[in-house]
Amino acid sequence: MSNDHLKFYDKEDRASALPRLCSGAIVGHTTTNTARIWVRAHTPGDYYLIVSTNPLPESGQPYDIHGQQLRVEDSTGLTTVIGELHEISLKYSTDVTGVIDLDNLKAGTRYYYGLFSLLKKRSERWEVGRDAQLSFCTQPADVERCVFGFYSCHMPFKGGNAYNMDMWSMFADVLEDNDSDFLIGGGDQVYTDGDKSIDIWRWLVKHLKEVAQLSDSKQRDVMLSWYRDIYRSYWGANSTKQVYRSYPNYMIWDDHEIMDGWGSYTDAELADKLDTIFQWQNTATNLTLARNMFYCARQVYYEYQHSHNPHTPFGPKAEDCQWDYTFRWGPLSFFVMDMRGHRRYDPAQKANPAYNPVLGDDQWARLTSWLSAPDNNEDAFFLVSPVPVIHANDYIVNVADINALGLADDLRDEWDHYSNQHERNRLLKECFTLSQNTGKPVVFLSGDVHVGASFSLFCRQYPGARLYQITSSAITYAKTPGGLLKLIVKNRGKLSNSDLDIDYERLGDVFPGRNFSLMKYQKVNGKSQLFWDLYGKSGEIDNAVIKLKRVHILYP
Repeated sequence: MSNDHLKFYDKEDRASALPRLCSGAIVGHTTTNTARIWVRAHTPGDYYLIVSTNPLPESGQPYDIHGQQLRVEDSTGLTTVIGELHEISLKYSTDVTGVIDLDNLKAGTRYYYGLFSLLKKRSERWEVGRDAQLSFCTQPADVERCVFGFYSCHMPFKGGNAYNMDMWSMFADVLEDNDSDFLIGGGDQVYTDGDKSIDIWRWLVKHLKEVAQLSDSKQRDVMLSWYRDIYRSYWGANSTKQVYRSYPNYMIWDDHEIMDGWGSYTDAELADKLDTIFQWQNTATNLTLARNMFYCARQVYYEYQHSHNPHTPFGPKAEDCQWDYTFRWGPLSFFVMDMRGHRRYDPAQKANPAYNPVLGDDQWARLTSWLSAPDNNEDAFFLVSPVPVIHANDYIVNVADINALGLADDLRDEWDHYSNQHERNRLLKECFTLSQNTGKPVVFLSGDVHVGASFSLFCRQYPGARLYQITSSAITYAKTPGGLLKLIVKNRGKLSNSDLDIDYERLGDVFPGRNFSLMKYQKVNGKSQLFWDLYGKSGEIDNAVIKLKRVHILYP
């Protein structure tokens, strides 16, 4: 019996409020001489990616490959297009997605690219690149200037409709106006459990009895279709596609790519939570369903996001997968932390100072190695932490009854929650040590909490250290009421339950509306400057995004 009726996409039950992603491209990890290009086609088959230092022809159809060069046919005949060709076979097993690794590129050079088929029966053989001239730039050999964008929390759906997508158009304009180099998606690039009109956990409830009776492999088959459909529903708008295909993109997941609060529950609590969702009590069945959903979340996260990040190990088991990674952009050094793939909440371990519930032991070892071994050519260190290290009043996180605010899951994920404090304290100590020893700032980049905010951190044991918490969230989804979100963000305070004497101070106002940000680095007369600009809008009618504030991190 076919399980097609279990597939999430059903026009009668859930018409998509945005264009669904059929074909597209994402520029991934890029260095001075390499780049990763992610592509998706509307149908499986053999395709070619052409990469050239010249713009691609605006008319004509790919005809054949002659002498290792593409020939394009138009009304005047055949024209040879100079460029390097890379063949790729796209299959349903990866949702018709794939990554082409480019090498032997030139530093600081703009490359134009497009994806095409040579099937004669196709009237349109350009799969990607017909509607716009696509290009990207490699890293320069000597970085004197760098601008990168940061965003998080893309959830535009409400009541079956899509809102706030103008933020992506504005983001594209700001990136272009500032001659930006790359961007970072700091988590929740999609929501599997957002608006009820596009919530795969609700879909599971709808078909619960049928799915529970399937074998593990068949459960995963239908669940994969749900997660893939989420990405195609969230990433199909032209404004989103424009940003993704124009700059190197670095991405990391947070809980909503899986389910709200993933990793912050014990097995018993997870089963209880699923009881609430599923409305029946069978712990073993609940956990099997949840683990199969997590398996599919990992697979599809790899297909759509992680496959174009810097390469790390990936396999069918959770322990086979490494989601954290590092990269460099000239003198700027980055460690992107994974806070979901190996997260395990265990209240029995709260007194164990060596327990790593957020990052896990293996990632912690990689992180401490990175923090303890700078090469002395860095001007700044960035840690992408999907959940901020400093954000909420710790009383609210650990004591207050915040269920009425609808924020229980978010606050339990906080670094300041008692279950995470030992790990947080070790992380901050390592970061203060790095900044003290190098004289360079350490900057946390975060999303998750649906506000734009910034903090500076001080430690009396490390008087020369400079640490900053920069938060930019959300690009299309602002939680309401925003005033409540502002209330839980402290102006200043002292870090609780730490063996270090750490104070923090908020820099400027908290912005609870839709926002994104730019980090800008430059050298002026041999001296480094680094500052952060937050952009946002809160009105539904206003068509302009404004620069809300600037924070100086390095300013001679």
